[in-house]
Amino acid sequence: MFTHSRSRNPLLYLSRVEDPYIHTPSRRVNALSTFDLTFDLHQSRQRVKLTLEPNHDIIPEGAKVEYVDADGNIHLTEYIDRATVKAFKGYAWLQDDSGDWNNVGWARIVVRRDGVKPLFEGAFAIAHDHHHIQLQSSYMQTKHELDPHIEESDDECMVVFRDSDIGQPKTELKRSEDRGLHCPADDLIFNTQPEHPVYSNVLRRDEGFWGSMPLNSLFGKRQIDTGTGGKTGNSAGVNLKSTIGDTSGCPTTRKVALVGVATDCTYSGSFNSTETARQNIITQINSASELYEKTFNITLGLHTLTVNDASCPGTPPAAMPWNIPCNSNTTIQDRLNTFSAWRGTKSGDSNAYWTLLTTCNTGSAVGLAWLGQACVSDAQVNSGETVSGANVVARTSTEWQVIA
Repeated sequence: MFTHSRSRNPLLYLSRVEDPYIHTPSRRVNALSTFDLTFDLHQSRQRVKLTLEPNHDIIPEGAKVEYVDADGNIHLTEYIDRATVKAFKGYAWLQDDSGDWNNVGWARIVVRRDGVKPLFEGAFAIAHDHHHIQLQSSYMQTKHELDPHIEESDDECMVVFRDSDIGQPKTELKRSEDRGLHCPADDLIFNTQPEHPVYSNVLRRDEGFWGSMPLNSLFGKRQIDTGTGGKTGNSAGVNLKSTIGDTSGCPTTRKVALVGVATDCTYSGSFNSTETARQNIITQINSASELYEKTFNITLGLHTLTVNDASCPGTPPAAMPWNIPCNSNTTIQDRLNTFSAWRGTKSGDSNAYWTLLTTCNTGSAVGLAWLGQACVSDAQVNSGETVSGANVVARTSTEWQVIA
């Protein structure tokens, strides 16, 4: 598990999505459709095709949304109807000069509107270069202040930017490997303890622990193996540099990790409705799941979504003390501690981890997590920190990468 993410640099280039076309007889799709989606990029210099099928794992059985008032009380619970979620996965193709299509990567898309003027959001890859598709309105809300500006139109449109369009350094995420930058994750005492099991396993790498490591040691005791939330275990435990491409210990058949997501008042308030917020969260989890599936053969299922009211309370509610507005006195580390304690009260919910979505970053830090705590459901106090299977993610234009 990565423990820290930084905000990206400004974009050097942005493309509009041109001539999007859903290839079905009616040009419409439902949650169970399998179809092709084509569009042009870069002023029609590049023709893209996405071959898509339903992501059946994104909304597991029993998935629900809990709506919370300003006092921290759940006033409404709704089960998510899978038939209403048009979330798809598949592959990206490029058309060459001879008209042939070449498979160039993966695709994850959520259809917002079908018909003759479709709208969709998500991500796809061309030769390992991540392409991020956003509605114009989403882009304007999450853009860097120095990103290209686009004129708003009466109807929504879509834009795409690539990881390679981001100014140096070329990735959204400045991970903790960057030696020259201070990493807030290193301020978490738990993450830097020499006796942490992650570091212990790295020190034992010469003993061949990786090749013989059982799956439950890699991810801890968790619901995808046992049906119950676990109390111990670590999701890291490997020297990533020395094991790139090695899938030993990963599941041989795909498994589903159930996840919980909570929004604070700032995140809910950044959307024009709770439905729009819900759609965005499904889009981010759908895209993030691609990296989990490719790396661990584990896909993500949005099991519980807790949505706070868009109005921030004057005093943090006792039931959800992490639901507070952005202020200079509360850092992303503070939010992680408070949210982790809350996560520990929900240890019987079968979720592998919980993510708090907010708009409150601390400087350039837009994501923070405890090292190796995926599938750890209880909260434990360690050197004044409250540690559990929880993380905090601030809203950005590449939110799914921070989640992953």
